[in-house]
Amino acid sequence: MNWFYGIGGQQFGPVELSALLKMVSEGKLKEDDLVWHAGMGEQWQEVRRVPELQIRSTPAPRPPSSFVPADSQPAEPEPVREPQVTLMDEPSEGRLENAEITRRARASLKGLWGLGIAVVLLQILLVGLANNIIPVIAGMVLSGPFMVGVSKVFLSMARKQRTEVGKMFDGFQCFGNAIGTYLVSTIFIFLWSLLFLIPGIIASMSYSMIYFILVDDPKREPGDVLSLSKDMMQGYKWQFFCLYLRFLGWSILSVIFTLGVGLFWVFPYIQASSAHFYEMVRKNYMEQYSAT
Repeated sequence: MNWFYGIGGQQFGPVELSALLKMVSEGKLKEDDLVWHAGMGEQWQEVRRVPELQIRSTPAPRPPSSFVPADSQPAEPEPVREPQVTLMDEPSEGRLENAEITRRARASLKGLWGLGIAVVLLQILLVGLANNIIPVIAGMVLSGPFMVGVSKVFLSMARKQRTEVGKMFDGFQCFGNAIGTYLVSTIFIFLWSLLFLIPGIIASMSYSMIYFILVDDPKREPGDVLSLSKDMMQGYKWQFFCLYLRFLGWSILSVIFTLGVGLFWVFPYIQASSAHFYEMVRKNYMEQYSAT
């Protein structure tokens, strides 16, 4: 049975029951965190109320919650916190048209185009510089973590969370899984491409959500990340391919009329649109699980 769990307003999973039990025993999953599986209907339950998770353990001290009751607020001004997205309570909007996805991408980039361009430019410069020092190997080592970090920046924009350039380095917090996911996906896409161009394109569409998945669940191992992305993209690969085709004309015009400079606006637009596409697919995937 697949389980999902929520910590700090963010949802992770699916995982097996044994994985949840291990997290409880290690104090990583607290008594007031939420868990859910298809047999629970639509109601998420606190860990303390789920019989399957009642094991004898000494939980680690829990840090102060981001949602402190009003009567226990400190007297001094509270520091500004990043808005939290509560994934468990978000309703699905069904399948969105690509025009709506790109509209939302533009809206999330409003006032943040400079940040998006800076992140893309910095990624290109750092990976390029590393490749000049250690060809090939540097790209293999850095591409995965940077892709996770860049995905986190644009996913934060899509979720209307406060974000900054420094988040592009957060992918190094899941260094091993990021590298493994990048290498395994690259190998699979390459092998499928050997058969013909179309199978390679289909494979790249199937694994297109891997870095966003790692943003939400950085502890997920590469094989699980690829498998989950493949499941989530069932029925969405053609739409995602068409979404990318929308940027082909802009890319060509940028190369012809701006000598490639315009691509620094196109790339953030693509990343923001991909983030909103992931949000649509993720919500629909969750709704599908809750219905089974």
